[in-house]
Amino acid sequence: MGATLQICRDPEEGGAGALLNGLGPTILGYGIEGAMKFGAYEVCKPVFAALLGSDRKLLSFIMASFLAGAIAAVLLVPMESLRIKQVTDPSYADNTIVTGLPRILREDGFWITMSGVWAMLAKQVPYTFGKQVSFDVVAKFLYSVTSTWKDQLRHVSADQLKWIVSLLSAFSASIVACLCSQPGDMILTETYNTGQTKQKRKAKKVGSSTTPGKFGTVVHNIYNRGGPSEFFRGTQARLVHVGMIITSQLMVYDLVKQMLGLPATGSH
Repeated sequence: MGATLQICRDPEEGGAGALLNGLGPTILGYGIEGAMKFGAYEVCKPVFAALLGSDRKLLSFIMASFLAGAIAAVLLVPMESLRIKQVTDPSYADNTIVTGLPRILREDGFWITMSGVWAMLAKQVPYTFGKQVSFDVVAKFLYSVTSTWKDQLRHVSADQLKWIVSLLSAFSASIVACLCSQPGDMILTETYNTGQTKQKRKAKKVGSSTTPGKFGTVVHNIYNRGGPSEFFRGTQARLVHVGMIITSQLMVYDLVKQMLGLPATGSH
């Protein structure tokens, strides 16, 4: 009975439970990452605008997005490390977030747990920049254009116009975000895949550590496989999949802002 349960928990051997391995860290990690990314961006925008001057609004947006993306990436890395452990190491199958993170820190140490931070930054910072700054910029542009088309848009209500601008801006931002973060996504995927490969070579020893691949080595290996174009492999599929997620996410984000009494993105 014990052997059968162990096999079912092993992702390589199958079992319905294997499909949910790492779900907890994924939900909590990306929940915190998303909240910090949007929250830090909105908080930092006026701060950088005050520091850089009102005539450098675009630069303040860029600086705020870089800082927000970096904060979110650093917070996400420990959860990603735990998720990888739960997927690749059967001994972590019964560990929750509360018990799993302290165990990783105890067995692997803090710095090994954070060893994937450069790969995460390579994805999340351009992703945040591409998504949030372009959303602001495109929305601002569309509001400025529609203000000159008042006669043509006289049958469109203010609320309808907000929805149209939000949708078009979110869709545009999803394309920019995917293109900006695709190289980083390749690096991040390769980084943690390298760690999983090392784990498998250790003959599944219970308690063995899964260390992400080194950032420089991963970038070099990707480049050697096909040059610069290799970093954009899979972009079309990602545009469809991630693009829909980003578009929906940004529209909800803009709606929540308006429900809280804040102006719609780009309208001020």
